[in-house]
Amino acid sequence: MKKCLTKSLWLIIAALLVVSCSKEDGVMDSSSRSDKLEVSFNFFEKSISEIESRAGTDDVAQAASPWITRADTDGKKNLSECKQITELEVALFPENKDTMYMVTQFSTDKNFGQVKLYVPRGNYKMVAIAASTDTPSKDNKVSIKSKTEVVFPKNVVTDMFYTYQDIVVKDREESQNYDCILKRGVTELLLDSRQEPRPDYIKSFKYTITGNCGNVFNPSTGHCLKQATLTRTYDISGDRLKAKRFTFSIYFFLGEDDVTDITLTTQSIDTEDKVAKNLSFETVHMVKGKMTTYKGPFLSTHSAASFFIDSPTIPGSGFNTEFE
Repeated sequence: MKKCLTKSLWLIIAALLVVSCSKEDGVMDSSSRSDKLEVSFNFFEKSISEIESRAGTDDVAQAASPWITRADTDGKKNLSECKQITELEVALFPENKDTMYMVTQFSTDKNFGQVKLYVPRGNYKMVAIAASTDTPSKDNKVSIKSKTEVVFPKNVVTDMFYTYQDIVVKDREESQNYDCILKRGVTELLLDSRQEPRPDYIKSFKYTITGNCGNVFNPSTGHCLKQATLTRTYDISGDRLKAKRFTFSIYFFLGEDDVTDITLTTQSIDTEDKVAKNLSFETVHMVKGKMTTYKGPFLSTHSAASFFIDSPTIPGSGFNTEFE
């Protein structure tokens, strides 16, 4: 009987310990709800002016009209009205603790862009990522791994905006509100081949980018976490795309705000899996938050090409070059 009572007592204690831990926004925390304070974040109310309607996927003859993502005249436009951004990831990292409070929102969610958390008082680092992920879902979304590492689905970067800032939660205030200013963290390389229709003998297009750049983001620096070779192949075959004119938007992160050592190599592949055209560009000048455009016949065997830096919506860097 004594053994049974002892065993029962231990079971009761274990049950109480389990109940005392609550899962708040995806993070195990031993403090109760009454020990936590409400913190609210509003994103995009004052942050982004205009961004072009390209989501970083297979951009084929994209429309030129931009999405307007800045708030209207009173600066109070909700993020749900900003059609370019499809997901928002917010993470709070408590000081001196190996844990985080995490919130994910999709553009289909109610009150998209307005985040509320209940956390204990203390000092935090906040990482927030707003991205134009193509059809985001639980298994297809940006992942905040830590204060220094953000990974994109399939390692394909899309247009994105971020903030990295200190948050102080004070115990004497019932609620605290933050208006968070987001800024663009990517650079964009636009390959514009619209001057020529796709030749019948071309079935795919491949690019490779090397230099001081990468596809994993470090929010604490605003640059890439480490250098990486970026490569991707686009399938442009089939009757559906016959005689189409193409642009390819490539988003990635730089190792510094201004980088001049980027190398771009492109290949057009014919229906016999042979390289029909190979182009190589060195010392490509890229600037964080700005777009560089290379314009010319990337697909056909025509030998001439030209490139220039241009930006109808993303600010231009002021460099212009043309060559034969």
